[in-house]
Amino acid sequence: MAKDRLKYFTDKDPWMLAEDIPDMDFFFSQIWLSCFVNEFKHPAGRAYKKILAIYKGYHLWFYFGEKDSYLEGEHIVNKFIKNPQFTREINKQIIVEADKLRTFAERVPEDNLEKLTNKKLWELYKKHFDAHKHYYQWCWIPVGVDMFHNNLTEKLKRHLRSLNVDENKVNEYLVILTQPTSKSLIQLEQDQFLEIASLIYKNKEQAQLLKNYFRLIKRQATLKYELNVHTPKYEKFLEDKIKNIVDKIDKKILIRLQNHYQNYFYVKFMWIGKEGLNSFQYYLKELARFVASGVNPNKEIKKQAHEFKKNLRKRMALIKKLGIKDPWLTIIGAWGDFMVTKIYRRYTQIYAIYRMKPVLEEIGRRLKLNLMEARFMTLDEIKKGLLNKRVDYKNLKTRVNFFAYYLEKDQEKIFVGEKAKRLANKVIRTNLNEVAELKGQTGCIGRATGKVKIIIRPKDMAKMQKGDILVSIATDPDIVPAMKKAAAIVTEQGGVTSHAAIVSREMNIPCVIGTKIATKVLKDGDLVEVDANKGVVKLLKRNK
Repeated sequence: MAKDRLKYFTDKDPWMLAEDIPDMDFFFSQIWLSCFVNEFKHPAGRAYKKILAIYKGYHLWFYFGEKDSYLEGEHIVNKFIKNPQFTREINKQIIVEADKLRTFAERVPEDNLEKLTNKKLWELYKKHFDAHKHYYQWCWIPVGVDMFHNNLTEKLKRHLRSLNVDENKVNEYLVILTQPTSKSLIQLEQDQFLEIASLIYKNKEQAQLLKNYFRLIKRQATLKYELNVHTPKYEKFLEDKIKNIVDKIDKKILIRLQNHYQNYFYVKFMWIGKEGLNSFQYYLKELARFVASGVNPNKEIKKQAHEFKKNLRKRMALIKKLGIKDPWLTIIGAWGDFMVTKIYRRYTQIYAIYRMKPVLEEIGRRLKLNLMEARFMTLDEIKKGLLNKRVDYKNLKTRVNFFAYYLEKDQEKIFVGEKAKRLANKVIRTNLNEVAELKGQTGCIGRATGKVKIIIRPKDMAKMQKGDILVSIATDPDIVPAMKKAAAIVTEQGGVTSHAAIVSREMNIPCVIGTKIATKVLKDGDLVEVDANKGVVKLLKRNK
C-alpha cells in the first residue's frame, strides 16, 4: 500500500492513548481494530478515521485521533438523545451477537484438526474473524460513547445540574440512576457458588469434612511455603491436596459443582491464555475455603438480595424525585443494562478465544511457525499461507518482537524496524513522576485510604492484602478475587460501564475509573487517599 494513499496518517489530529493492554496478540486485536475503521459505521453511524497500534511482544498500546474519538463519542450520544430506543436495540443486539459467537465457538473442533484440509482450516479461521467482527459492531458502542472522553457521562451530569442537583450530589446520583436492573454474570456466578455452599452448610457432616480437611492442608501449605502464602504455588498445593476428598463429597453437591466448573472454567483465559484455565479442583478448593471461613451462605445470599433490591428502590425513588423523563429515562435504563451485557459478551468472547487456540496451533504447525508467530499474522497472510503456501518468515520474526500497525477505512499498513520505533517514540508518554493527584470518573461512590497494589493479571494477586488500594490499567474477570479484598479500586481506563465500575458497584467498593495514568504514577506501597465521590486520588506518601 503506497504511503500517499493514507489520508489521515499525518493530519493535525494528535494521537490519544485509547488502551494499554498487556497479554494481547494480533490475532484477536486486528479483528476489532479493523472493525472500528470499517464496519463500525453500521450501526453506530460513524466510524473512526484512523487508528495506530504499537505491539511490543504481547503488549499492545492502541491510539485514536484525540479529536476523532471525541467526535465519535459525541455522534453516538447525540444519536441516543435523538432516538433513545436505539439504546435498547444495542443491548438486544449485543446479546444476539454474543450468542452467535458462542454458538460458533461451541462448534469449533477441539481435536482432529489435522484432518481438516488447508481450505477448511482457513474457512474456520475466517468464520471466527467475521463472527467476532459483527459482534464488535454492536458491542463497542457503549464503550465508544463514554470510555475515552466521558461523552455520555458528561451529558447526564449536565442534565442533572439542569434539574438543580447540587454539585456534591451529581456523581452519587449518576451512580444511583445508572444502577443495573438485573444481575450480571459476575453476580450470578457468585449466587450459584453460594447456593452450592448452602447445600454444604445444611449437611453438617459434609461441612465438617470440608472444614477440617481445608484447615489441615492450609497448615501444610503454610509450613511448606512459609511467608509466601496465597502465591500461585501455594494455591496449586491446596488444589492438588483437596482432590483427595472428591470421593467423599455428596453426589448431588458434586454434580452442582461440576456444572459450575463447566460454566466458568475459562474466565481467566484472556487473551492469550497465559493464566490457563480454572480446574475443577480450584472450585472445590474455593468451596472448602468458604466453608472453613464460617460465613453463613444463606445469610450472605439474603444480604446480597437485600442490597440489590435496596439499590433498585433508591433508583426508582430518585427518578421520581427528579422527575426524569425521556429521552434520559430510557437512556439511563439502557445504561444500567450496558453493564450487564458487557459482562455477558465478555464471557462469550473469552470462551471463543479459548476455543480458537487449537486452531492457531494447527495453523502454526502447517506453516512451520511457532504459536506466537501464528498469532501475529494478518488475515490476508493466514489465507495466503494456507491456500498458497506463501509466508514471509523474516518479517514475522521481526514483528513478534516489535511493530506498528496503522489503519484507515479499507487500508492497513504494518511498520517494523526503525519506522516502528519512531512512531512509538512519538506517542508513548513517559516522565510522570511529578504527578501527585489523579482525576477520573466515579465508578462507585465512597472514600478509602490505603497502600497501593498494582494488579494487572492473576500472577499479581499474591501481593494483595485486605484493605489495599487496587490499581490497574483496567480490570477483567481474571482478577476479581483481588478486587474483593480492595478498600478501593483505581483504573487508568474505562467508563461508567467498565468492568471495574460494574464489579465495584456490585461489591460496594469505592472506585475511580479513567485516570489515564494511574499505573505510571503510582507504585506498590504508595499511600493514597481515594475520594470516589469526587473522582480524585491523592498521593499521600511515596513508598521509598
